[in-house]
Amino acid sequence: MRHGGSGLVVDRDDVTATRARTEATALATRTQGLRRGRNVVGVLGGFGGLMLLLYATSIHTAAATSDKATTVLVGQSIAQGHLLLHGWTLPPGNYWTTDSAIYAIAIRIFGLRDGLLYSEPAAIAALTVLAGVFFAREGRRGVASVAGSVAVVVLLVFAPPAMALWFVGNGFHVATALYALVAFALLRKNAFGWRWILAVVLIAFGMVGDKEIVFFAIAPLVGAGLVSMARARRWSGGVVCASAGVAAFVLGELVMRVVGAIGAFTPGPPLPFAHIGQIVRNFGDLFTDFADLVGITNGRFGTAGVPNALLDFHIIGGLCIVASVIAALFELVRGAIKGDSRASGRADAAAPWRLDDVLVLATLISALPFVLLAGPNGVGIHFLSIPVIFAAILTGRCVARLWPFLSRRHLTRQAAIIGLAASCTFGAGLGYELNLPTPAEPAATLATWLESHHLVDGLAPYWAAAITTVVSDGAVKIRPVGIDRNGHVERMATQSLDTWYAGHAFDFYVSDKPPSDVDFKSAEWTWGDPSRVYAVGKYWVLTWGHPLSLASPGI
Repeated sequence: MRHGGSGLVVDRDDVTATRARTEATALATRTQGLRRGRNVVGVLGGFGGLMLLLYATSIHTAAATSDKATTVLVGQSIAQGHLLLHGWTLPPGNYWTTDSAIYAIAIRIFGLRDGLLYSEPAAIAALTVLAGVFFAREGRRGVASVAGSVAVVVLLVFAPPAMALWFVGNGFHVATALYALVAFALLRKNAFGWRWILAVVLIAFGMVGDKEIVFFAIAPLVGAGLVSMARARRWSGGVVCASAGVAAFVLGELVMRVVGAIGAFTPGPPLPFAHIGQIVRNFGDLFTDFADLVGITNGRFGTAGVPNALLDFHIIGGLCIVASVIAALFELVRGAIKGDSRASGRADAAAPWRLDDVLVLATLISALPFVLLAGPNGVGIHFLSIPVIFAAILTGRCVARLWPFLSRRHLTRQAAIIGLAASCTFGAGLGYELNLPTPAEPAATLATWLESHHLVDGLAPYWAAAITTVVSDGAVKIRPVGIDRNGHVERMATQSLDTWYAGHAFDFYVSDKPPSDVDFKSAEWTWGDPSRVYAVGKYWVLTWGHPLSLASPGI
């Protein structure tokens, strides 16, 4: 720009430069927008593909049970506006703010459908895999990020049948683990702010519905914070993670006390700790059962019909998982003992070891419920599915970090061939399983028979009640009952709603035991000899010439 005789004169070069900068800025904005659009499309497409595959896996792993169906019915209550679940009696792992909340949203949209028994675990598993991919790609680009992402997908989506049963078949506590992963991601930059607040609220929200988040997130965050302090040799190096864990625990306890005081559900008795001898045995079984879930060994908890020749290849993935956990644990201990001069610097606030530390601690600490609570003969192995999830994601991060080293050593081709071969065998095993008939659902046959005979309001032991209600899409309502000290039928002590029983008359009783069993006899002692007894599949349906009621419907 220069001065002329009649005023200012704009230099053409300045105009051109300004226009060029404006166009460059607009191009950069459009490019960034396109990149974000591609990312959104990629995430949605990835979720859709994973959802379809995991849904198919879910319906092929095992028939649903009343455990999952009861969670669906809790979600139905929430969807009907009973947000605090007043009148319900629920166990410590009530899933109120995890799976049941998700079911409530789905029921509001689609209604009560038996497909929810399989689609919800598939959706949660798909989101968990996507979270794992995010963790594996964090700080990596190009082939390395792809290699880490593929490792997570292969290890979780093509998991051995024993792991697939708990990851996507039943899906116990997987939503809680997803909450933990989201919180870890929010805290990865080691800074206070809205992300810290959101992480604390999310963990506390999950704690209200599943106290095992103490092992999945709270304790690992506090531990990782202490390790970070040791690495930095100053308390500020890990105060963000540690304070998030403590704040989430305090907030969760406060919320539970408040909702209890204003009339929420009645909590049932806590799970009993195993006796000391069983705890010692559980600690020994921890390693063998974990090996079975990751595929180092197989067959003890079922093969889902997949040939052992295919299952044996899972040892490759299993050994990678174990090696990654050991390597991350070694680095955690080394860093805590020797310290890290970079750990206290601003540039190192989001260093990869921060997420590695919290993931390896989550892997180890989340195994404690198995040691403390599991029973004999594999009862409680589902507790170990969560450590496998954390370990698989940690493995993806290790693969992404190792890839540049392999490239420098000219070993990427060999590693890619081995990984591709292993992935193909894992996929072939899953394909073999998906080609088999879906497991039979006896409750579906029972529901169809009852509906055709206009018997839609009845009672049954726990394992026959909720599952029949859900597979009938709510057309048949069967409420769970137990047996009291005198041998009479009474309301189920937990996982039931008081309004199901109070002042209510029922049309029939279903027994899942033969006529010689005490369960069958208890019905006769309570209501007299039945007028009709029908054999329906594995069940017996008993009817009387009068409505059935329970003498003490309340607890």
